[in-house]
Amino acid sequence: MEAFIPMNFLRITGVLLLTAWIAAAETRVRIKGMRSKSEGQLIELMGDRLAHVEGDPASASRADDAAFLLTQVMRKDGYSDVSVTPRVVNSREILLTVDEGTRLSLGTVEIRGIEEEDADRLSKLYKRPALKDRPIGSGSEPFREEDIQTGLSYISQDLNAAGYWQAEAVLTNRETTETGEVNVVIDVKQGPLFRIANPKFTSTDGRGIEESREAASAFIGKRATTANVNGMRVAVQEAFIRQGYPQANIAMIRTLEAPRYLPEFTIDLGKRVRLNQIHIEGLKRTNPKGIRQRVEHMEGDWYDEAAMNERLRQFLGTGAFSSANVETTEVGEDRVDATLRLEEARAKEISLGLGFDSYEGPLFRSTYTDRNLWGELVGFSTGFELSARGVLGEVKLSNPWLYGSEYSMTSRLYALSYAHEGYSTLESGADTVFSRKFGKHYKSDLLFGYSIVNITGEGIPLRELGETVFTHPRVSFTQTIDYRDNAILPKNGWYLKMPLQIGAAIGDDTTGYLKGGISGGWYHELNKKYGVSLGGNMGFLIPSGDSEDVPIDLRLFNGGARSVRSFPERELGPRTQDDDYPTGGEASWTISSELTRVVSGPVSAVAFVDAGTLDRAFDDFGASDVEIAAGLGLRLNLPIGPVRLEYGYNLTRDANEPAGALHFAIGLAF
Repeated sequence: MEAFIPMNFLRITGVLLLTAWIAAAETRVRIKGMRSKSEGQLIELMGDRLAHVEGDPASASRADDAAFLLTQVMRKDGYSDVSVTPRVVNSREILLTVDEGTRLSLGTVEIRGIEEEDADRLSKLYKRPALKDRPIGSGSEPFREEDIQTGLSYISQDLNAAGYWQAEAVLTNRETTETGEVNVVIDVKQGPLFRIANPKFTSTDGRGIEESREAASAFIGKRATTANVNGMRVAVQEAFIRQGYPQANIAMIRTLEAPRYLPEFTIDLGKRVRLNQIHIEGLKRTNPKGIRQRVEHMEGDWYDEAAMNERLRQFLGTGAFSSANVETTEVGEDRVDATLRLEEARAKEISLGLGFDSYEGPLFRSTYTDRNLWGELVGFSTGFELSARGVLGEVKLSNPWLYGSEYSMTSRLYALSYAHEGYSTLESGADTVFSRKFGKHYKSDLLFGYSIVNITGEGIPLRELGETVFTHPRVSFTQTIDYRDNAILPKNGWYLKMPLQIGAAIGDDTTGYLKGGISGGWYHELNKKYGVSLGGNMGFLIPSGDSEDVPIDLRLFNGGARSVRSFPERELGPRTQDDDYPTGGEASWTISSELTRVVSGPVSAVAFVDAGTLDRAFDDFGASDVEIAAGLGLRLNLPIGPVRLEYGYNLTRDANEPAGALHFAIGLAF
């Protein structure tokens, strides 16, 4: 009779045998003899490196491996004299006995020969090698001999990056305390600050020298920081890749003749190629038509790699993609195909935000966003903002490339309920903005808007409010010229903004108006600690009828965190006689100057002087007394902009005017 064993039984038996074999093969590593660390802490420090020891039965070779690993971990943690003795207890257990010796830890790091603020920064930089790959809660930084030269090189590289190319850092003293702390003293010789001199150009075939000289000219005379040196090299490189030389080889070396940094370029343009076809890969939700519209004009022309990279940055800027890159393939003697590889990102999100402003009070914002609506790279957002003064709800659609052009369009529906001093506003409406950038520094915006407005007096007499129930059609055109190095946290450069608006308040009495002005700022970094800036604005409102008919919401106001800072928000200028509420005006100007000093890291102190006026009627422009403020403040520079706490003192105080005002705000003062 033939025996029959079911397959399920065989499978179950095999699994049980495999499980038993794995359990039998596992080896436990035990550690004893440590005084300063627990067994669990050491096992954690050894991490995955123990896997090959624990995964097999214990043996002498596995025990030696475990001892070697523990010795390396201990020495890396500052135990330079550690000794580890291994022993196989049984087939499933290894015992490591430790004689830890003395642990050396990094104590104080004193940097001499440099300003205090830079010394603190360089001290932290020197400690980085000791902090690398250390688990949280693993104790003080270890002192290791091999970290000395690494830390010194970090200091030298940092000073080189700032333009001090002959800087030296030398460890001149070290003392070990009874507790094992090693305190070190490092002397820094900063040397001269180098500036970029006229470069020297050499070409393998004589081509490209004039173009290179022109591209590098903008950097001559600037500090020879790593950013400026790399910027010059990239500018020379892009001068050719924009002309169809994607394989151009631009090599740069330098000669130091203190305080001159002398760049030397060797130029090999290679072969010039045309772009044949562009292929797009990686899209799942996104319609490729929008991508193709942005790049198809490049086909058949000399291959401009810099322009292609700029297009990729624009694609990433929509938030619809997490990565974007391009690869080229030769398809002929002087032609290439380009393949765009795009990886789509998560386009939808809900965001919540909290904030505070000295005028608005506490702020809460909730927004739902879809950065790739219908797969067409259209941005959609809806949400509301709630503050102590009111609530704003809006729905917004934005198209970064309208019909594949360089123009962007943003349309918005909104409803606003807001309470100012002495009156409140209920407004709902829609507007659309068409924008375009011309080059890197000029931008224009054209806005069409229409809204319905209802103003209610809450202290201000009706005669001071102007038209209170009206519709508000308007068209505005704004030009911006921006040469700042950073629009959020500028250190150098300048910008100008020039808005001009035509509109009408259509109610019981229709009032047309022309509203415009100019604002801007200039910023200059004196050195690593100090910076100066000048800024201001001038605005005007010219009504077609009587000034009294202009709705208060359309008038200009002065005073606050972004104007004359000795006054609370909007409270400089004409006021009601009975209840002392601000009523706004038709002509205003403000000018400000600031001196900033870095205190530590992102924290800066600022001293400022503001001056300005506000006239009730445009015809009276310049008739009011000038108000002057002087003040101090602190700023925390964050990626979203500076968080500012400032107090402005009123130097021209009259009766019924405040002695000064405290402001808390986010964003630039001008």
